[in-house]
Amino acid sequence: MHVSDYEAYQKIITDSYNERSKVYAQSKWHRSLAEQLVDYYPPRNGDSVLDVGTGTGSAAFRCCDLTGKTGRVLGIDISRGMISEAQKIKAESECDGLEFRIADGEALDFDDNSFDRIYCASAFFWIADKQKALTNWYRMLKSGGVLGFHAWPETSYISGYIARKVLKNHGIEYLAHSPTGSHQICEQLLKSAGFTHIDIKEVSEGHFLSLEDAKDAWVTEEHYPLGQYPHPVSVTPEETLKQAKLDYDVEMEKLATEKGVWNDTSIYYVYGLK
Repeated sequence: MHVSDYEAYQKIITDSYNERSKVYAQSKWHRSLAEQLVDYYPPRNGDSVLDVGTGTGSAAFRCCDLTGKTGRVLGIDISRGMISEAQKIKAESECDGLEFRIADGEALDFDDNSFDRIYCASAFFWIADKQKALTNWYRMLKSGGVLGFHAWPETSYISGYIARKVLKNHGIEYLAHSPTGSHQICEQLLKSAGFTHIDIKEVSEGHFLSLEDAKDAWVTEEHYPLGQYPHPVSVTPEETLKQAKLDYDVEMEKLATEKGVWNDTSIYYVYGLK
């Protein structure tokens, strides 16, 4: 595991999302990703659903629409701010079978065979021990149940991809999206957790960045340390970082076209069927 102090790592996550919670529900992009994650493998009427890293509840509310009055939907998040906002939205809805609760998705102790569906929308990259979490979620799924989560190719978000490459040349490990960065990696994670039926749907997206913007996107301590603590940049000598940044700029210049630098934002919708 690449997290040396789990409590400190959690604090980074909670502080960030507590700050973002007031406006997070306004993000149409996050909402559409969450709803699509549900819609590829939707719950049925009366199903029991767990939404891990629920945020302000986009996936959970979508599930509530589908599970009906006899269904049960539980959204959990470690961010108190996110849960507070989700509860405010719930108060104005008609989702009686929906509950929001502060909880750590990596430390869940629900009984075996508790849920028909488990979703983790735009949050799995935060999980410190992905294999352990998937194995535990598999245990909590009923036979015939489905787990769904988002992942991004290792080549996605060009700044992180190139930063990871150049930092590696200087002996620095920067994970970015590499722990779930291919179909093969995602499949192996799910197989090791016990899943035998796996489905990965890839949605290809992207846009061009100006060369200037691409260079300015160089990784700093302010960038999220996905699955890592401490942030590798924070413990790297300044001279090494300066040289790595020069290498990064050179790589970006090589990628530049008349339209700019292509920024791949493709996404995986990853499912394991128990």
